[in-house]
Amino acid sequence: MITTTLAIPMIAISTLATIIFIGLGFLPRPSRATALWAAAFALAMIGSYVWLAQDYGFPSRLRALGSALMVAPMPLVWSGLRVYRGLRRSFLPLSFAVLVAVPAILLAANALGVYTIAFRVVFVAMAVFAALIIVDLLRLGPQLRDEAMPLLGVSAAYVLLAGIILINGVVQATGGITPDDSLDLIRNLNMIGVDIYVTCTLVTTLLLTTRSGDASSAPDRSFERTARARLARAQAAGDEWWVLLDIRLDDPDQIRLASSTAAFNAVCEKFAQDIDGVLPADADIERLSPTRFAVLLPRSQGGVRELLTELLERVTTSDAPSLTLSLRPSASIGWASVAAVGYEYDDLAAAAADAADTAFRNGGDRWERTRGDE
Repeated sequence: MITTTLAIPMIAISTLATIIFIGLGFLPRPSRATALWAAAFALAMIGSYVWLAQDYGFPSRLRALGSALMVAPMPLVWSGLRVYRGLRRSFLPLSFAVLVAVPAILLAANALGVYTIAFRVVFVAMAVFAALIIVDLLRLGPQLRDEAMPLLGVSAAYVLLAGIILINGVVQATGGITPDDSLDLIRNLNMIGVDIYVTCTLVTTLLLTTRSGDASSAPDRSFERTARARLARAQAAGDEWWVLLDIRLDDPDQIRLASSTAAFNAVCEKFAQDIDGVLPADADIERLSPTRFAVLLPRSQGGVRELLTELLERVTTSDAPSLTLSLRPSASIGWASVAAVGYEYDDLAAAAADAADTAFRNGGDRWERTRGDE
């Protein structure tokens, strides 16, 4: 009965996590990252049902297979994080190889009578992937610190648990504990750990997926379509009074590290309000991320300069209640005009981005125009 008692919560949690992530994460925002995370939840759910099935036949083999399916998806979570970060190497072949190898190893070990040893080896080996998950979560940056925290904490706990299991094996080898008692302890810890790990993974992956400015979700191209249409009409009319601006908050990672989540969100919200308050109604504004905006604006050089001067002054003021920071918020602005770059949207966007990078490298709190703007 202990099997059923531990398996039912595990089945409920893994099934609920799979339904929630597919319904709120993968289906609204399909991508390679969300597909990998959805597959990881689904495999953990299948493993929980297989583990329960041991009460009804083939107990040792189904237990081995169920245990394998519950821990083997961890590399998929890691590969999904690398895809989410936009890295070219996601190590998917390695993750899929582990996904196949772990069940094969535990089933073979069960047949050979060395399951206890093999399970410990597999569990400790998975701690390597838990450590890799920690590394990639940390590399997401300070702006995603809160979203990463649940999975970061539970992955660290997994590494610690792997050490406990290693010590347990040493104690068993010295005769301090019987093999049956040792395996029961590991099995119970593993099942409880699966519940916690699935829950924390769901929280982090769902927050990353649904977060504003999520790089893994499909972008909204309405701004680009509108900009291309306006530029095409301007080209046909010979109108050269159009500019594309790339407006970025300076040092967002440093601001995030020096503040709370609420304070950082207040900075981002004030930044957005400053842009909306300064730029005229005929400007097309796209929020690329909480700290970056693209703007298409029909204005002469003098008119743009006046607007950007006012905007930079507003950004540096700290009239929001939460801006009690040692760092003064500022912005860097890239300015590309059709007179200098042409009417092609992609060329304008690239030129504005390069100009914004130059403005930031030169100290921030300024704008930089593309070459040819006079």
